[in-house]
Amino acid sequence: MNLVGNTQFWNELTQKVGPVWIGTDFLTTREDNTWVDTITDSGTATVGDTVNGVLTLTPSDCTVGDNDEAYIGSPIELFRFGTNRSIYGCWKFRYTAVVAADPNVAVWFMNACNGANSILDTGAGVKITGSTLAIEKRDGETVFRCTSSCNGTAVTTLTNKSIAAATDYVAEIFCNDWDGVRMEVGYKIDGQWLCDINNVIIKHSVAITSSTEMNLGAGIKLGAATNNDTLLLDYIYGAQTRV
Repeated sequence: MNLVGNTQFWNELTQKVGPVWIGTDFLTTREDNTWVDTITDSGTATVGDTVNGVLTLTPSDCTVGDNDEAYIGSPIELFRFGTNRSIYGCWKFRYTAVVAADPNVAVWFMNACNGANSILDTGAGVKITGSTLAIEKRDGETVFRCTSSCNGTAVTTLTNKSIAAATDYVAEIFCNDWDGVRMEVGYKIDGQWLCDINNVIIKHSVAITSSTEMNLGAGIKLGAATNNDTLLLDYIYGAQTRV
């Protein structure tokens, strides 16, 4: 049975046990007891007067530095790989870029993400030392990338789906218990499964053993010393079935 993206499976399971969930449409000013920001170099995380509510993450002030970063994350780690668990995440976002390929942008479930270097320097991608599920764009790349890890064992797959600045995207991550030992993970952008460069749908297998709890979050890290690019989040949502 293919559990990744199986809507009937998800609906039946959540009807039986109910989901644990967290989410926001960014309708009010962010506070640390709801969403925690991590900012370097006097950057900002602001919700302005925008239709539908949008959070803007700005990594730097007027003194822009390469690898300046800005993140937003849930204050408590609620999500974890586990037997009979399903995890679902959904993010609507766009980003600005002076040079299209430069910024590092990612949405994720990640343990200990409310700190520096959740996205690593020099285009090295999201942090993989613990548990991570992410859809990302790295410095120097212009396509989406899917990354998963458990206890430092990671898989990252370059997709054939282009990503561009000033474009709205809806990203989804589906993670389901496969056999009590491993989770199966799939990824969507705008309702379409992400595929690798050979046009094969991406499915990652992630171990349950040694997994750690994860926050829900997103972030941006600058890829050049002259471009103060930004990440704009329209909404963010994460859910996990109870056991």
